[in-house]
Amino acid sequence: MLHTVLDAQAGSRFRPLAAACILAVAGSLGACNQTTAGESQGQNGQVETSCDSCGTIASIEPVKVKGQSSGKGAVAGAIIGGIIGHQFGSGSGNDAATAAGAVGGAMAGNEAEKQYNSYEVYDVVVNLDAGGSRTLRVESAEGFSVGDDVKVVGDRMVHA
Repeated sequence: MLHTVLDAQAGSRFRPLAAACILAVAGSLGACNQTTAGESQGQNGQVETSCDSCGTIASIEPVKVKGQSSGKGAVAGAIIGGIIGHQFGSGSGNDAATAAGAVGGAMAGNEAEKQYNSYEVYDVVVNLDAGGSRTLRVESAEGFSVGDDVKVVGDRMVHA
């Protein structure tokens, strides 16, 4: 009988402790099933992350950008234009033709230098998973194709 009384007293003391332990274990197991902001749980129980800057490449268009002018083209054009303009007219007409040739040559030489220094970049349109689209201008689109899944990081993109 003493044994039964001790067992009953011991059981009543340990029940709240056992209940607390069970709640603590259950709570920690429940935390394993929670997801953080930007994540959701898929049908198979795997955590899927959402990405506001992720999307699919919709188009890649090459764009020719004019280069900078250093002024050397304008100077060379002015000299050549002046020489050619000097071949026309006589007297004051000759002076006007020389000046016009120099001005026209400078403008043509400046434009020719910009064309010579031009380069190609690419405008890439990314349809974002979160909605909308974003156009990036990149120096190289090598390794990327329309339909690729990408993540936009600043002004560049990386494969997702």
